[in-house]
This record gives sequence, C-alpha cells and structure tokens, in this order.
Amino acid sequence: MIFPSVEHLENLSNGLQSAFIRLSRDEALWLSDLNGALRHLTASVAQAIDVARVGVWLSQDDEPAIACVQQLLVHEGRFERGSRLQAKDYPGYFRALASGRVIDAADAVNDYRTAEFAASYLLPKGIGAVLDATLHNAGRLCGVLCIEHVGSARLWSRDEQNFATSVADLVSQLLMFHSLKDSERQYRTLFNAAGDAILTLKGGRIIDCNPRALTLFGCTREGLLGSMRGDLSPPIQPNGQMSAARLMAILKEIEDGTPTFFEWVFRRPSGVEWEAEISAASIVTGSDHVVLAIIRDVTERRQAERVRHQSALLLARRNGALQVVNRLAGRLHGMTDVGQIAQETVRVLRMLQDVPCITFLRVMPDGKTMQRIAVDGDGIAELMGEDAYGIPIKGSLAGRAIQERRILISGDVEHDERVIPSAKVGLLKCGMKSLVVLPLVFSDEALGSIGLLFHEANVMFGDIEMETLNTICQTVSLAMVNARHVQVLEHQALHDSLTLLPNRAHLHREATRAIRQASERAQSVSLMLLDLDRFKEVNDTLGHHAGDLLIKLVGERLREALVRRDAMLARLGGDEFAVLLRVADSLQDAQSVALEMVAALRRPFDVQGIAIELGGSIGVAIYPQHGDSSNALLRCADVAMYAAKSAVGNVSTYSPEHDQHNPRRLAMITELGSAIGGNQLVLHFQPKLDLATGEWSGSEALVRWVHPQLGQIPPGEFIQFAETSDLIRPLTLWVARRALEQMREWHQRGLDLPVSINLSTRNLLDVTFPDSMAALLKEYGVPPHLLELEITETALIGDPNRAMSVVERLVDQGMRLSIDDFGTGYSSLAYLKRLPLHALKIDRSFVRDMLTDEQDAIIVRSTIGLAHSLGLQVVAEGVEDVDTLAVLREFGCDLAQGYVLSKPVAADQAERRLTAPYLAAND
Repeated sequence: MIFPSVEHLENLSNGLQSAFIRLSRDEALWLSDLNGALRHLTASVAQAIDVARVGVWLSQDDEPAIACVQQLLVHEGRFERGSRLQAKDYPGYFRALASGRVIDAADAVNDYRTAEFAASYLLPKGIGAVLDATLHNAGRLCGVLCIEHVGSARLWSRDEQNFATSVADLVSQLLMFHSLKDSERQYRTLFNAAGDAILTLKGGRIIDCNPRALTLFGCTREGLLGSMRGDLSPPIQPNGQMSAARLMAILKEIEDGTPTFFEWVFRRPSGVEWEAEISAASIVTGSDHVVLAIIRDVTERRQAERVRHQSALLLARRNGALQVVNRLAGRLHGMTDVGQIAQETVRVLRMLQDVPCITFLRVMPDGKTMQRIAVDGDGIAELMGEDAYGIPIKGSLAGRAIQERRILISGDVEHDERVIPSAKVGLLKCGMKSLVVLPLVFSDEALGSIGLLFHEANVMFGDIEMETLNTICQTVSLAMVNARHVQVLEHQALHDSLTLLPNRAHLHREATRAIRQASERAQSVSLMLLDLDRFKEVNDTLGHHAGDLLIKLVGERLREALVRRDAMLARLGGDEFAVLLRVADSLQDAQSVALEMVAALRRPFDVQGIAIELGGSIGVAIYPQHGDSSNALLRCADVAMYAAKSAVGNVSTYSPEHDQHNPRRLAMITELGSAIGGNQLVLHFQPKLDLATGEWSGSEALVRWVHPQLGQIPPGEFIQFAETSDLIRPLTLWVARRALEQMREWHQRGLDLPVSINLSTRNLLDVTFPDSMAALLKEYGVPPHLLELEITETALIGDPNRAMSVVERLVDQGMRLSIDDFGTGYSSLAYLKRLPLHALKIDRSFVRDMLTDEQDAIIVRSTIGLAHSLGLQVVAEGVEDVDTLAVLREFGCDLAQGYVLSKPVAADQAERRLTAPYLAAND
C-alpha cells in the first residue's frame, strides 16, 4: 500500500487547492457542451490527483443503476462511455453510495464496499484503490465521480477526499447548468405548442402571442400585436367594474412583482363575448420587464358550472352525489390527457363534497415519487411550493393508501407521523388540519392519489360517502389507464415503430390537409418518394439488426436535411421514405430539396463500426400539376422514383412517359400471369414452434417469383399488382394447390402438420372461391382442418357482409381462419367476436422491439390475454432472437414464427426441420 510522507501531503494539499480553484474558474466548463466539459474536468482531476482513470457515472431514470457518461483512460489516451452498474448486482456498493458522500477504498479489491465487482471490474483493469464521491441534484443522489488508481493499494488522504467531494459538487452544478440550457431551448417550442393563449405585454401593449391566442381572440397576428389592454374587452365586466380601470390596476400589481390569477370577459371583433382564466406575472427578458399572461377559454366550463349549480340546488345530497359520480365517469370517458382527467376529477369532487381544497397526485415514471398535477381550493401556492421536486411514495400517507389499496384519513395532520414533514409544512401553512387520501390503483399498478383537505380536525364520513369516494377512485383509475392505452394505440397507428417517423396513414392525413390549404391559397404542394439504393445488400450481408440500425440513421439524416423546411418526413416501410413539402414555391424548389436529401444520403453511415455508403433515388410530384389527392401524388412520385434510378442526380419529376417505359414495372404487370402458369413461382415454408411443448406445430406457405430476366422479385413488389387486378385469384389458387400438393407428400411420409396460406381482400369478395377451395381439398385428399387461411384486419372492411358470407362458407368446410398482422388495422373487439377465428397473429412490428420498448411489450401481453379470453390461439410473427422467444413463452403466447427459428425455406429443407427436434433444427 502507498503511504504518502508528511511533506508529500503538504505539497498535495496546496496542489489540490490550486487545481480546484483553477478548475472552478475555468470558463471552458461552462462554454462547451456537456460532453466536452466532462472530458475537460476528468482530465484535470486525473492530472491533479495523479490517477490513471477518472469517470462520471449518472443514475438512470428507468431502473436502479448508474451508467458511465464519460471515462478518461490516461494510459490509453482516450475516453470511453456506456458501461452500466445495476443495484441488483452490486447492492453493497449502492448502499455505500446512498449512506455517505465518499467511498475511500484504499484496498478496493478487499474493501467491503467495492469488493463485489473486484472480479468483474477491478482486477481485469488493474485497479487497486477507488475514491468515489457522490453527485446530488436537489438533495437526491444522481450519480458518482469515480477516481480509480491503477496499481497497488493507495491510502487516500483527507485532502484528496475533500478535493473529490468539491469536484463532485462542481459536476453537480455543471449538470444542473446544462439542464437549464436545454430548458431554455424548449421554451419557444412550448410557447408555440401551448393549448392556452399566451400574450406578452409591454407598456400595456401586446408585443407577442402564440397561435392559440389568434384563435381565441379571432384576430390576425397583425391585428392582435400592438393592441391596447382595453381594446379586447367589453366596457364593463360582469361584476360591474370598468374593464379599463380594473385591468390597469391588475397590470400595476403584476408589474410591481405580484403574480396574479384572475377571471376576465373578453370580446371578439365579431361582438361575441367569452370568459377566460388568466394567470399573469412579470418576467425579465434580457433587460426588459414584460408581463406574461396565460389565458384559458373557460366559457363552456363556466356555463356548465352555472347549469350544474342550479341543478344541484334542486337535488338531495345523496342523489346529487350519485349523479356527480355518473357525470364524472361520462366526462372522463374518452379523455386521453391525464391532466384533463385530473382537472375534471378535482372539479367534480369540489361539487360533491364541501372541501376547502383538493389535490391530485400522479405517480412519476420512476415509481418512487408523485407529482401534483391538479389543485383546486385554498392554499394552492403553499401546496405547489412545498412539493416542487415531487412527493415520495415511500413513507408518505399517499404511498401507504396506495399500498393498502384503501382510503386513509388523518384527523390530526400536525401530530400524525404518517404525514411526511415536507407535506405537513404546506398543509399547516394553509390551515389544513385533516387529510383524506383516495388511492388510485388499477390491477397491481399504482397510478396516483387524490387528497381532500379540511380546515377542521377529525373529519368523519358516512358509509354512503365512503362508498361514493371508492367508486370515484375506481372510475378515475380506469380512465387514467384507458387514456394511456388510447394514446399508445393512436401513436402506434400513425407512426413507424422502428424510426418513430409518421407512417403512411399519417402522411396521407397530413398531405390531404396541406392540399386543402394549398387549394385555398393558390399554392403548390410537393410529395416525394425516396427509395434507398443498395439497402438489400446491407440487410443480406450484415443482417436485419444492422439493417434496422441503418434505417434509423437514414431517418435522422433526412430529418437534419429538412430541418429548415416546412416538410414532413415519413417512412412507408422497408427502405422507402416519403417527404411532404407543404409549400413548394416552384418545381425547382422541390427538386432542390430532393437533391439536398440525395447529397445527405451519399455521406457514409457508421453502422457497428462499418462505414456504409448508400444512395437514394427520389421521385417528385407536384400539386396540382400531377394530381389533386395524396394517393394520386404518391402514385406519381412512385413512378418518378423508378425513373430517378437511371436519371442524373438520382432525382426525377413525374412525367407521363415514365408510366409507359419502365421495364421492371411493365414486366411485373404483363408477365405475372404467365409466371403463375409457368415455372417461375416457387413456394417456401416457414416453420412455427409450439412454445409450451417445444415441438414444431406447422408452417406458413410463402410465394416467391424468380423472373428469368429481372431475377428474384420480392413479394411486396408483385403481390400488390396481383391484388389490384384479376390475377389475385389464380395466384391464390396456385399457392393453395402447391401447398396442398406438398402436404399430401408430407402425409405420405408420416408428417401431418398444419400449413397456412394468405388470402387477399379480393378473395373474400369472390363468392366462387369457397367452391374452388373445396375442390382442391377433395383433389388432394388433405383433411380441411390442416389448412389454415390467414386474412388481415382490413380485409373485411370493403364489403363486410359479402366477405363474412365467404368466410363462413370456408370455415364450414372445415378450414381454420386466423387474423394476420393483428394490431396494424382498425378491427374492433365486437368485430373480432363475430369472426369464426381459430388464431390471431401479432404483427412483427410489435414483437421486434418488445424487449426494449415497454409500450410494445404491454401491447403484446394485452393482445395475448385478449385472444385467450376470446378462445383464440396466439402466434407471434417476426421473432428474431431467443430472448424474445423466452419472454413470449412467459407471456403465455402459444406459437412463434421468425428467423430465430427458421427463415422461409424450400420444401425439402422445411421437411428436415419439421421432422427434427427444435434444438437440433436450430443448430
């Protein structure tokens, strides 16, 4: 062990003091970005304290763990990041962090606080001593500064420990500083996107406003800016006060530094008056003092409140309570914003009970604290100030009510030890002596709580009131869960799950709106379709995971290229992207945007350490020259995109000639019919595994087209043409015939497993299709129950009655029916119950990211439970790794299908796999 001399310690003390002073005064820490600041700081610390390794590790919001955000390796002359330590793996170390400011492990390998990771971390890296100082934010542990001595054990002096804690405090300040910088950038975004009107006034005149203000006041921006304070109000307010005089007095109070919340009546230029709630305060912007006012239109709410108040006077208390609860359930139904649910719940409870103040708390994502999101009544300012950083669940009365799943009452807040001190201070400040906590819990999930605050002590509730409050708890909890589920489904329906970009449905919705606005303003809109070059080579060479990473990088690169444009980027699927240019000044302007994107794609992409060079081909279509709808423009852009592949610059604008001279598209349209009758189509089979038994349970038949000139054509390119023509019937019957022929051969060799085939929407509208299928089954002598027919959710939408009749005839013949790609369409539970289904297949878009995306995991687990409750078997598509397979088995999924089990393979390969045990086949 290294024992420093007295002289060395004195020199060390002076040196560390000087080093810290230089570091704290170093402007580079505050002028650079956070990453650069941390690099500079760790290098300074390493030099000052003479160690080989210095790192900054930060706590994680999603789990009890710390992750390395910057690690200096002096001997190697480089930085690294990304390592993680989880509390469950090293409990002793995390307890030591929580109990003190410094871990001074002179002999780190044997020290009880750090010995847990000696074998996995200290010994491999040659670390003999560790000096760790904790980082804090608002009194809470948020990370650790790790100083690691490489070599033998080292005794850390008191000066070195003090130096470490001082630097840790500096890092904490640095983290808070950069967080504030990010908040400033977000302010303007929030200002423009706010749901309430926001005005900025100086000298009594409006100098700035957000878009919502223009809507509420019924003015143009030019008409609103510069208005005087009295120009927007009637001469007299409902309380009899003169508007101009009252507003002048309020503005004076605000300018003197008193934040104000008040109600007001405005008048639009049309003469229509509307009521508002206004929260205003004086703020400093640069060297100016201005008034910031947030205005909420409460006209409908105020009118509803007046009507309800008059009605409540005519009802008995008991009947009134029941009506209020029913009204709450009705109002909450369909709400998708938890804040609105909270506000509505608080408002209704104020009507139900004579309560001076009501608060609504929501459990934060960390699961450890609760945030107050709604308050109504006395003492709002005191309550909001006392819990600015959240209310802990553990040890609080609200947390206990949630844990015990029952209403708890504190009749003496001042002396009740269950009320945490921070909450007690706020309650006593506003004169509250009793507290009633209503827990919000759904299933086993804690959602939040509602607090009823009373000035009198020892409040009591009767049985009817307690029953009513419990009913409110259940109603609000269900509304919160439903709101979250609806938000997840709505976002999923409109966004690509891989890139989080808008999807095809979102693109068409936004393009339709842009075209409508362009028509009204005599402007042009451009829709572009982009197809990546050489992406299939990347997928085939590096695998689907690398392909997915590349698609994400492409999305980010294209977003950067469009950042200065009023444009929307969407992913349509595969390697296709679309760009909606909402306002195109000219065709040249649209082409210029396209060329910028092509140039951006030509820069190499770093995927798993490999520099990949891509290209892209972009087709451009313009409204109104090339079409008057989003579908028409997208079709034209698609045609132009194929022409762009052979054009200079890889950008092409739609021209009618392109439709006639594209050999690949013409070949697919004209030669698909002959390919069905010839030998160009082949059938591959993808096995399915029974997750409960580990045995093979069948396979899916998938068609492939090997064109003599164009080579192998992906199914996604030629099936779409078959579906829009009369070729889909012979194509489907060809697949069915070849599948049944193969099933008969397997049966003769003792292999009797189900095979599924896909049906098109047009097949379900063909009333002769069931007879054709019955004839094929009879011809090949295959039992009908071994043939499974897969349809998509949207296949029945066009003519549901006719399609349902065809489906019922197919099922009556003994064939089984399953829903394919479940979750990507618009089917309702009621509609699913009507279908004679055997199984439900969860779409690969949900299965692929379920291990990393909590929402996808929730959707998969919920879908499995839903299917089982309807008596359906569940098949998971697109399973690409064993971890996903294990989680699906844990969720109770019945069957799995995907590349981790087997790619779609020829019949002879499929037979070898299906006749061998799963593990042998997988090897």
